[in-house]
Amino acid sequence: MTTMRFLQLSRPRQVLIRFCQMVNYGSILNLSVNEGEVCIDNLGDVTLDVRLDGDVGKRHELELTDFALPVESCRLLAQIDSLKSGVIERIVVHDGIPRRVVLRAAFPAVRK
Repeated sequence: MTTMRFLQLSRPRQVLIRFCQMVNYGSILNLSVNEGEVCIDNLGDVTLDVRLDGDVGKRHELELTDFALPVESCRLLAQIDSLKSGVIERIVVHDGIPRRVVLRAAFPAVRK
């Protein structure tokens, strides 16, 4: 598998990856996807999972201009490519990396 880098991404995808890094722990809710791109005009809602038993540092990539994407981020982008248009109901983020995703799209017509 070829390593995908941050600077290779379109601007909307860069915004999504940075958004995951800023959330760090929590969920990103209700993101619209149109023609394979996340609509960054409205980044949806966020729930934050705040740990009270210790300090949680921010992602070190936030300070970098370019970096190799984790495999989970590449898989999220592949899911967006497959969705084409619809809604990402939830992206669960742990340690700044997308770990799970729930997608909503129109069910394809069944052939008879």
